[in-house]
Amino acid sequence: MPPIFAVIGRSKTGKTTLIRGIIKELQSKGYKVGVIKHDPQEHGEIDRKGSDTANFWEEGSHTVVLSSLSRLAVFRRVEKDTAPEEIIPLCGNVDCIILEGYKGWDYPKILIWSEDELEVEPRQLLAVVYDKKDQREILKRSEKKDTPLICRDDIKSIVDILEKYVLN
Repeated sequence: MPPIFAVIGRSKTGKTTLIRGIIKELQSKGYKVGVIKHDPQEHGEIDRKGSDTANFWEEGSHTVVLSSLSRLAVFRRVEKDTAPEEIIPLCGNVDCIILEGYKGWDYPKILIWSEDELEVEPRQLLAVVYDKKDQREILKRSEKKDTPLICRDDIKSIVDILEKYVLN
């Protein structure tokens, strides 16, 4: 099974934009990337211009899957939320899988910081990503944490952490 990590954060915090940057950087290093978007609220649109799945595809992701409580983007009816391990075989030959969401699942995570921070198991946290405008606030709140803090514009440093802790 390929290495897996999740990008998590509140709605509208920039998860899709960050993942697009990570896809681009990983591909420039020769990785084939798959993305599984978790859609627990059943809001996801599939492959419509501007949708998350279309954006991941346009960025060059080798495989894109949308998973919700009642459907999988492979258009197979399901009766429960599908675990990523059951979806991964659909992704084909990829070097890693990026999960968008799955905040409650046990995977390494990159958290996009927001004022109302999500609770994350510290052992799962690879890095906290923030906007430049939030730098002062996040540094003030996280003085004693060991988790790397990375500006969202520094995709190279994010990928360096992924290569160090997930991909190797």
